[in-house]
Amino acid sequence: MKNLIAIIFLALLGSAHAQSPAQELKGSRINLDARATEEVDNDVMRAALFVEMEDADAAKLAEKVNQATNDALKMAKGFAGLRVRTSGYSTYPVRDKSKIVRWRSRSEISVEGEDFRRMTDAIGKLQAVMQLGAVSFSVSPAKRAKVEEVLTQSAIAEFLLKAESATKGFKGMRFSVLEATISTDGGNIPPPRPMVMMKSASTDVPAPDFEAGSSRITVTVHGAILIPR
Repeated sequence: MKNLIAIIFLALLGSAHAQSPAQELKGSRINLDARATEEVDNDVMRAALFVEMEDADAAKLAEKVNQATNDALKMAKGFAGLRVRTSGYSTYPVRDKSKIVRWRSRSEISVEGEDFRRMTDAIGKLQAVMQLGAVSFSVSPAKRAKVEEVLTQSAIAEFLLKAESATKGFKGMRFSVLEATISTDGGNIPPPRPMVMMKSASTDVPAPDFEAGSSRITVTVHGAILIPR
């Protein structure tokens, strides 16, 4: 997900004297980019689980799928600190030529949390009633906001350093920032990792080991400066 925040710098840098708009427009306009990047450990784990069944009787099928989903939701809510919700439900006919011979339903739930051990335990238990579809990792909004705040200041500082360097290179005495846009990128939810359905005679299915990895968060400053003549 990208966030875009427009920021207009109104202060005149490098000069203690105010200039009129006409004077400010006289000079060399230079476009600059600066960025700051950091690799951040993912701290949120998400698991997508589903149940898929078929039956010639649509009403009986819905009853069975709903029961399995409700059992899974109740089980997941028993793990403190985890967030659970239904994430999808679909029913469609299975045809033999033009005739409907049976119905197929699929129900999905999503479970997420910051406690990876608890998430892994929940996945193992939930696979007794549902199949594991995919697992993904991301950076939490709170952690992302803190990182972006630091990176924003670093990117602005880098932008101003480039502006000073450009001013010296063009034999100018000062510069002013005409406009600047700050954008953030990275830290989004990575593509989910598909998981093979696991079956076991026991009530709990051992969940595989997971590696959360990291996400790269980047803050970029795009702007323009004016070096007066």
